[in-house]
Amino acid sequence: MKAKYLYELRLKRRLKKRLAKKQARKRKTEANRGLLQGLNLTNMSEKSKEEIEYEGRLRRRLKILQEQFKAGKVKIAEGLDVEKSLLAVRVGPDGEVDLDTVDGLVRSMALAVTAMHDREELKKEASLSEIQNMYFTFIEKNFGHFYEMMLKQNLTPHDAGTALSRNKKTIDEITKNLDEFLSVIDQFWGGVGEIAHIHVEDMHGNIKGIFGGDLFPSHDENIASKCGIYTDTIVLPDPFLRSKHIFANYPKDSQAYYFIKHALNILQYKDLACADVDTPIIVILPDQAALQEDEREFFVSLGKDDSLIHAGKLFGRNFESFDELMAFAQELDTIERAVAEIGDANRVLFDTEWTGDVSSQLNQALQSEHYKPFVDSPGVLLASQALGRMTVSNELLIKSRRLNGTPIIDAPTSWKYLTWKMEYDSERAESQTGKHDLHIVRGLQDLAMNEMEWLGNIPPDALIDIRKQGAMDDIRAMLGNGIEDIVNSNPANFHRSRDQIFENINAAFTQHKKNISELRAKQWKFAGKDMGSWMVMGSLGVAAAITGMPVWGLAAIAADQLLDAPKLKDIPQSIRDLADESNKVKKSPVGMLFSVSKKNA
Repeated sequence: MKAKYLYELRLKRRLKKRLAKKQARKRKTEANRGLLQGLNLTNMSEKSKEEIEYEGRLRRRLKILQEQFKAGKVKIAEGLDVEKSLLAVRVGPDGEVDLDTVDGLVRSMALAVTAMHDREELKKEASLSEIQNMYFTFIEKNFGHFYEMMLKQNLTPHDAGTALSRNKKTIDEITKNLDEFLSVIDQFWGGVGEIAHIHVEDMHGNIKGIFGGDLFPSHDENIASKCGIYTDTIVLPDPFLRSKHIFANYPKDSQAYYFIKHALNILQYKDLACADVDTPIIVILPDQAALQEDEREFFVSLGKDDSLIHAGKLFGRNFESFDELMAFAQELDTIERAVAEIGDANRVLFDTEWTGDVSSQLNQALQSEHYKPFVDSPGVLLASQALGRMTVSNELLIKSRRLNGTPIIDAPTSWKYLTWKMEYDSERAESQTGKHDLHIVRGLQDLAMNEMEWLGNIPPDALIDIRKQGAMDDIRAMLGNGIEDIVNSNPANFHRSRDQIFENINAAFTQHKKNISELRAKQWKFAGKDMGSWMVMGSLGVAAAITGMPVWGLAAIAADQLLDAPKLKDIPQSIRDLADESNKVKKSPVGMLFSVSKKNA
């Protein structure tokens, strides 16, 4: 397998060299400017190194500001104070800008314009299409033969992973280069991850679905087939980055299973991700938390806060700190003791498909490979389950806000924890604002809670054909705008009436149900396949927290009164910037569940 890395490594190194050369030129230019400016000073010794470097950066920003003005990319509304400030800027005898004539308004404007300029320049280093093609080519070169075998034998990635992880010799062969493979993945995203994120962030005007709640979409269903009509672009995580804890702690047979399963599952999306269409259907992006330690720690801190609320409801008592919760949980060292302390058994959830009472589910969880390597105490298991799930929910919500997208979940268990997370955010908002009934969770179907029919089984080649023919607008016009209206909801549009909100949602999806019937009657075909065969029955759900807060997971940051001052310094700057932006947008959080009934499978 090692030899197969060379092609992608060359591409990746070439890209990194281009980035490094450009950054080196920029640093050298700024250093030269600083040196020249220092030589022109009448009393050079009075200028510190930091001041000289700052002036070099400022001159670069002013030059870029001037260039952007000349290019017509910067417009100033008449009457703004900054216009007077710009007119006050003077050039010295040496032809350089006299920095003493540049006030704070101009400096701030130059900083903002330069940031946008540098962002656009960074995007030029590699297109999103180039990054995606490099990624999928790398995966295909290493696992393409396994993928072909899987297709020929009509297996799923799960089936193939299970078959290949039964034999010790095969396991050793598969995992011997695992560390090197993961290192290449880390290096790849370390080099182009930021560029890919910027490309997706700047995809304005389209509906982006941000997948979350699991390592990767289900192996036996295609997430784009389920909701590719209802979203423009679906952002998927890199499952190898998300599975580092598995590769570090699980036995070798499990490592081999997940290694193969992830690779083959990814390759199922290659055609969709690399399709030659204007708007990408699928994009693979790395989680920032997998690349930045401070963000990962921050998500855990948010998860701890939410787990205290969850544990409070679960055990029927308040916990002042996570340490207090863990001390209490450690005392519940038997299943009997844990069950005796549970006040709300409905808050015990490991898997929505598990049956039996709380005792049997605790026993099943303690024996599963997901928990057994890490915990042997029922009480600690309950506390850590809440922490893990709430951390994942917070990360998904912040990632969705960063990419200006909507959380998409296809796992009912993860969906339940996400709705609980929103419930807890709403309760916090209610306690601060005094307003009630701020939280809603309702299936987007008729009030009888019957399953509804929707376009949820679209073949990938047909989805690509729809995009190439430009038929998305026609299909969506038939379906109506109910989903987009809800995705783009703003708390200011609601009158805080629970009944009215339910009525609006129900009306939108009652209409959707009628439109589906009309769409079926048209007998449209794409890629030789009849649209009528793409209908499925299942739960098409929405959860919205009409909290008046900017977005889930950021409520504690956006509302100063909810944040203890000592914690402020612990918030990564990237998250603070996102919170500031969220305050301006005032977008209400909305998540969507796409869950096909088993009888459709």
